[in-house]
Amino acid sequence: MKAKNEDTVMKIVLVCIVLAIAAGGFLVVHNASKGEGKEYGYEDDIVEEEQPTVNIHNDYTAPAQIEPEALPDDLEATIGFSPKQLDRLSEHFVLAKYDISRDSIVYYYQAAETTSGERFNVICTKMSQEDYSSSIPAKNVQTSDYNGIELTYANRWLYSVPNDFQMIEPIQKGIENGTMEIEYGNTLEEVIKKDCVYWYDGGIKYEIQVRNQDLPQDMLIDIAKRIIDVK
Repeated sequence: MKAKNEDTVMKIVLVCIVLAIAAGGFLVVHNASKGEGKEYGYEDDIVEEEQPTVNIHNDYTAPAQIEPEALPDDLEATIGFSPKQLDRLSEHFVLAKYDISRDSIVYYYQAAETTSGERFNVICTKMSQEDYSSSIPAKNVQTSDYNGIELTYANRWLYSVPNDFQMIEPIQKGIENGTMEIEYGNTLEEVIKKDCVYWYDGGIKYEIQVRNQDLPQDMLIDIAKRIIDVK
């Protein structure tokens, strides 16, 4: 659980920085009230109040700044199956692009032209029920039912590492107890948050995969239900 401890320490550091900034602001106001550091202005000077800026990447209620891409047509002829698909998962997440490969398609959703490292993908793969059951995590998961379909939610710390990474005991234990995953092929070592929702519908494995974001679990489940409800 080292990653969680580091995450907690980072949050404490950020809080301390905010408090320090706030304290500095108080001292400036206090000194100004005593006549120290006073600045004089003129009536002709126009002071515009700075408007707060919205971080589109963190405000999941903010509308997308881009229009969704058109959904692919006739997937049955291309990949042999037709998954349920949406060009808008919400007002915030809209389809930015998609990648088609053999027996699968990946939909990429964004709120802006560029990202800050966050990812929101919906992956659809044709497979058997048995293959689906063996492909999803079994430990540290939460399940629920929607219209006779079982939804499986899993959250992990994902360790992206180079191919020559040597496994260490804490990560191995995390993988075994279902709190960590490892992904080889990265140029650097990094740890990010990963949340997934899995379900099986009509011979297709659906996977919502979110990386480096803090979306509430119920929001992801609601999006899964919207996809299931597609006619």
